[in-house]
Amino acid sequence: MASDPIDVIVVGGGLAGVTAARDLAQAGVRTLLVEARDRLGGRTAMQTLAGRQVDTGGAYFHWFQAAIWREVMRYELPVVESGLATADRWLLGASDGIVELSAEEFSEGLRRVLTAFCGDPKFGEALVRPFAVHTDPGFALLDDMSVEDRFQELRLDPQDDSMLRAVLADFGPPADVSLGWVLQRLGNGVWSYEAMMALFASYRLERGMGSLIDAMVADADFEVRLSSPVTAIEYDDAGATVVLKDGSELTARAVVLATPVAVWKTITFTPELSEAHQAATREGVAAPQVTQLLMHVRGVSESVVMFAPFDAQPFDLAGTHSMLEDGQLLHGFSFAGEVTCAGGHAQIAEALRKILPEAELVDFVGHDWFSDPYALGGHGSMSPGQAQRFIDILDQPLRSLFIASADIAPQFSGMLTGAIESGARAARRATLAIASPASSTPSDSVPETPPSTEN
Repeated sequence: MASDPIDVIVVGGGLAGVTAARDLAQAGVRTLLVEARDRLGGRTAMQTLAGRQVDTGGAYFHWFQAAIWREVMRYELPVVESGLATADRWLLGASDGIVELSAEEFSEGLRRVLTAFCGDPKFGEALVRPFAVHTDPGFALLDDMSVEDRFQELRLDPQDDSMLRAVLADFGPPADVSLGWVLQRLGNGVWSYEAMMALFASYRLERGMGSLIDAMVADADFEVRLSSPVTAIEYDDAGATVVLKDGSELTARAVVLATPVAVWKTITFTPELSEAHQAATREGVAAPQVTQLLMHVRGVSESVVMFAPFDAQPFDLAGTHSMLEDGQLLHGFSFAGEVTCAGGHAQIAEALRKILPEAELVDFVGHDWFSDPYALGGHGSMSPGQAQRFIDILDQPLRSLFIASADIAPQFSGMLTGAIESGARAARRATLAIASPASSTPSDSVPETPPSTEN
């Protein structure tokens, strides 16, 4: 550790933590970032397949998402379109098999089912300000409902029902996902079909999310300690102490806690976190069974996208990442735990043939996010009743403890841009607090910041 005293310790080196550390350091705050893994990036991850660096964690975004797009433009990072925008083949999975549709049939079908899903006027009325869900009491009623409740209200024909379930599968089991939370995500797309589809997966970084992490780290002077799991955090009005797994203790005037919410339960806090924080880490606010794969595949000559309802097929979502001289790289997602990296080549090859019988699996890389001890789940996903209890509540400062996580971001929770918006808010709050220590109180270190309309 540097000889100068540390002002702020950031716990967690994912996108939220790196954003917070950069912003703190650029504000002149002496900052130390500690990360449990031997790398930065958190739930973004880079691996090598077929000689290419590929993302096996969070990767996709759109320029509608102001926080991440601002960073991409700031660092002039080249982007490429996802297969969702460029596919030659469109497949719809169901429990009884795979149906191939034309691009027009797929597009028209998605437009039809998403319009139906969002068609109740009370949805827009309750989410006039989707970046501030507590401003309308009607949101709580929607948050108490599940996505499955909405499916049952609609009672679409079998193919349309499968299509709607497929496009929303990445949120998790529909009976366990808050309708209000999903509508808030869609409301951020200003309710149009084109905007909603853009929010799902339009762009990725040509050199992977690691290129953004590297650019942020290079843009500010802060210390990084890798392979440093945190076991305990003590905090009060005067400052905080962070205890590492090796027993060493680090002290600072404030701490930014930037781990996934699920990881909070692995850390001993003194004093204990609030009942709401404990409920969130106990219940979970992320998709629990996510496996993300990149597969080198031969025998599939065209770019392809496949959606399937949750748990109807081994892969809930798959699509061409890039074409190679020797086949293609195919992105695959399993949200129900049916396909895992731990299952090995044979399991993955069998699952792949169920959606693409002609496919030959050459090699794969990936990540079982549910078994990663420093993630304990995938991207954010809230159950009925959670959004009203947690969003814009869990990230409020607790004495000298400031909280950042994509899981609880005020506007785009569970997304890359949400990690950045959350990290930036925590950094600003911590900067103000240590600049004006007299303003700190046991319940709130800085005045509440109104949610921004820009990130």
